[in-house]
Amino acid sequence: MNPDLAAVLSALQANYGFRQVNVAREQPLLIDTERGIKKIRRWTDEALLHLHLKWRNHVKNERFFVDRMYVTRAGLPSVRIGNYSMTCHDAPRELLALNNNEQQWAAFLTDLSRTSRNPPINESMTEMQIQVHSLFEQAKQMRVDPEIWAIVSACYSSACTRAAEADRLRELHQYRRSAFLLPADFSRESCKALFDTLFFELGQSEPSDGCGVLARFVLTEALQAQRGQSIGKLLQELALKGFLDRENADLMLAEWVAPDEWIGLLQASLQGDVPADRSSEVFKCVWDQKIELIRLLKNIGVQSGMAGGGAPNGSEGQQLDQSNTLLL
Repeated sequence: MNPDLAAVLSALQANYGFRQVNVAREQPLLIDTERGIKKIRRWTDEALLHLHLKWRNHVKNERFFVDRMYVTRAGLPSVRIGNYSMTCHDAPRELLALNNNEQQWAAFLTDLSRTSRNPPINESMTEMQIQVHSLFEQAKQMRVDPEIWAIVSACYSSACTRAAEADRLRELHQYRRSAFLLPADFSRESCKALFDTLFFELGQSEPSDGCGVLARFVLTEALQAQRGQSIGKLLQELALKGFLDRENADLMLAEWVAPDEWIGLLQASLQGDVPADRSSEVFKCVWDQKIELIRLLKNIGVQSGMAGGGAPNGSEGQQLDQSNTLLL
């Protein structure tokens, strides 16, 4: 056993009072104790650790577990070793499947959207429609794979329209007082089953725009074979539970309307990173799936600011009680 790992195990045993400590896996570090398998997280960024402690304490509730964490014998949330800190967490292994658990997932996400909030970060972002136009003009002057060029040229008009709509939907909510937060790396692995209850692993990543993260999660799931029906049920449950208010619906739609796959295809071709046949196939799958998700959301009848319909600005859900705002 390497000396660093030996020091970690010794510190864990001394600070948490474990009678037995054995390594179950090194990456990520899982230890086997008389109290079950525990996950050990290493934090080199103290500010990020404090942010996560505040975040998890703010959103924890009685309906689901939030990254259940142990305190030391002294009642501290972490153990300092050299130039980093460690935290100790429960480590359930069973994923909470999305299929047949759509109501539980939707209830969890709806609860989280009301408490996991922070004033949005005002980032200076280039408008997507400008990015699409600039990249297309740049590609005209360079050698692009003929197959890729045929696709991006045929879809250019649609990409411009979609980019403009994504910009418009995001601009509708650029002055909102608070934004829904999710970890940037949120995935199916973030939600486990523990005692028939959803266990949410908050993890260690930075908080990010929750609607964008969730929209990308839904897209990833929808692209998997035989998961489309489950995704449709999840969106219906989110609508029934009130998650898909005007703001959340608009920002998720903006993520699906935005032609990131068109931009990615052209950039990959310009850089020669991906074989033309593979990149064009991925592009077509994502482009078509986004259209299907937009159709699904419209059929559910949620409030949206999409061109051609939707609720008036200021619909229910935009103004939240400040007591539910997490000031990170």
